[in-house]
Amino acid sequence: MRKPALVALLVTVMLSLVASAFAGEITKDELKKALNEHPEVILDFLRAHPIEVYEAAESGIKMKERAEKQDRREAELAKPLMPVMDPSRILVGQPGAPISVFVYSDFFCPFCARGAKTMDALEAAHPGQVQLIFKHMPGHEFSRLAALYFEAILLQDQEKAKNFHDLVFASQAKLARNGEKGLKKVAAEVHADMARLNADLESPELAARLDADNKEATTFGFQGTPSFIVNGVSVEGAQPLSEFEEIIRQTSKR
Repeated sequence: MRKPALVALLVTVMLSLVASAFAGEITKDELKKALNEHPEVILDFLRAHPIEVYEAAESGIKMKERAEKQDRREAELAKPLMPVMDPSRILVGQPGAPISVFVYSDFFCPFCARGAKTMDALEAAHPGQVQLIFKHMPGHEFSRLAALYFEAILLQDQEKAKNFHDLVFASQAKLARNGEKGLKKVAAEVHADMARLNADLESPELAARLDADNKEATTFGFQGTPSFIVNGVSVEGAQPLSEFEEIIRQTSKR
């Protein structure tokens, strides 16, 4: 939340708390007038009641976030988001599967590793019904390099790319220490064609693919990883499986 919005919320909370304390004795307009004439009272009140103000503000922020999430969910159920669909980029499943999931991720984001496990659980709960397209929002250069490795391996084989995906997420800390040497080792472990991989890593098309993914994620308003689009409906953060199941249930009614 931006600082001006937070300050406005704190002042609103303060007004509510003070008004409730003087219920029946002072009107809100009178209170506003008094505060306009003596603005220092606001700071004095905030200093005197930090816990009450913080708790009320936190509750208000959560309510606002829930309302915004619900509004967005209803809008996307009515008008689904439409990411670019390239069948050659499907990591799990087959084109036309009834449950379509786009993942916007960073190979070295710990929350993305958790999200990857949730996607495995979703696939296990709906065998043969899920198509998963893995896209990229790399937060730094090494994440981008890992994304290029993944895409280069995906050009070779879907199963090898999925194995690379799983091994990188399972070994984030170790790979972060070992650098590109570690990525090469994982690529060799999944039996990638290393000569072809090294050539494809220099491909302008793969670099453009990553840039397009990041731009697309920004277009959808995603600000962090992991983010998902499930049957046209967005999910932000490493949410539990139940969140995805609820969207699948809602979208099946279309």
